[in-house]
Amino acid sequence: MGHLVEVFVANCPLCEETLKIVREAVCPECSIKVYNLYEKCEDLTCVKKAKEYGVRAVPTIVVDGQTKIEGKPTLELMKKVLGT
Repeated sequence: MGHLVEVFVANCPLCEETLKIVREAVCPECSIKVYNLYEKCEDLTCVKKAKEYGVRAVPTIVVDGQTKIEGKPTLELMKKVLGT
């Protein structure tokens, strides 16, 4: 079963490393949505989502609507969270 993985970033080096880890850890059925809070999205969806999830720092990883990781995870932690 695939997960929806939402990643909140802000053009920082840790954010880029986090995205690489997430992409490596996800299953083929998983979906990844990246919200760049630095650039903001045209319709401000990323800002609304960040408020909805209570994002306090970047990077933050939300899995299936629940905040799971704040900060850069290890590959092992990301796989554990996803069950992959």
